[in-house]
Amino acid sequence: MADPRETPPDSRQLIANLNKQISELKSQVHSATLEMEMMRARMNDLSSEAKQVVNVERFRIPDEDHLNEINDVVELMEKAIKKERRSRKAQMEGRKESESSNPQKVDERQVLIVLKLRRKGCYIREIASHVGLGIGTVHNIISRYGQDPQMQNLVTEGTQMELTDYLLLHPDDS
Repeated sequence: MADPRETPPDSRQLIANLNKQISELKSQVHSATLEMEMMRARMNDLSSEAKQVVNVERFRIPDEDHLNEINDVVELMEKAIKKERRSRKAQMEGRKESESSNPQKVDERQVLIVLKLRRKGCYIREIASHVGLGIGTVHNIISRYGQDPQMQNLVTEGTQMELTDYLLLHPDDS
């Protein structure tokens, strides 16, 4: 009989193979760790690049009552604009008023009013005159938001959209 303290040659070979596998697995784990670090660094780089390329803007959608008020204001202004179109003198007075107005911060309500009036066929000068904004400001609003599909849905559909905040993505102009 063999001595129980002696390790059979098959067991030694098995232990050597297992040690070799453990060492290979350690090497693979180390390699995977390095790969993950490189991927994290690349993700951070891409995130930074994305922040430079895309300007994220928060646009709060008014609740149903405010949207109804905006629609009423648009309707009144549209009637006034159509009336002014018939009178050359009133149109000239509207231009003088818009030129003398002081700059002000544009809010979501004014953006929606401008877009709705433009959608109804009103001219930029007429919109500026009635909303109390400069012609350039009205033009910028139309340029910035006029082709945005989410804004078009809001302008044309009214309250059929879910009335929560959403993000508008605009390419950075600079």
